Order: sequence, then C-alpha cells, then structure tokens
Amino acid sequence: MFGLKKRIRRFMAAPSGTRFRAHYERMKARASLMRTLIAIGLGLILLAIGLVLLVLPGPGTLVALIGAALLAGESLTVAKMLDWLDVRVMALWKRWRRRSREPD
Repeated sequence: MFGLKKRIRRFMAAPSGTRFRAHYERMKARASLMRTLIAIGLGLILLAIGLVLLVLPGPGTLVALIGAALLAGESLTVAKMLDWLDVRVMALWKRWRRRSREPD
C-alpha cells in the first residue's frame, strides 16, 4: 500500500535521534501545498484521536505517534522534539530489557 513497508524500513534504518529529522528532509524534498495541508490536517486529527484513546479502550499511543510522525514531516520543531523523545525512550527500553534479564 503506497510503498508503506519501504518507507518504514527507510525510517527505521536511520539512527535513533535522527529518524524524524531525516523524515522531515525527505518530505520537504517532495513538498506540495496539497500534500502539506493533508499531512497537517490528518496529523492533527490522529493526534487528537490518539489522546482521546489514551483514556478509552484502543491503541491511543500508536494512533498519537502516527499523527505526530505526520506532523514531524511538516515541522522541523516537531521532528526535533520526536528525535529527542526517541533517544530517551530507547534508553529507557534498553535499561528495562537489561534489568528484566537479570536474575532475582
């Protein structure tokens, strides 16, 4: 579907802390007003739905992250914030994995 697997692989191939800025640069290279308006509108809608789903049953975090990623493709500030968050989350994930493997 629209080369989604290829795009996800390209996104994940970038080092942690640079993924969203690289995504922003790729989107700016193919900029068009209609695509920008759709991405911002859809990103805001998905972010709002994701926040609502955090308190209701549903995949709130996933939906909010997809909305934020759409916004990061259009805003360098959002891309930098998500790169910062990516580094922190990956560090926490590694720490949790390391602790979960230690015997009690």
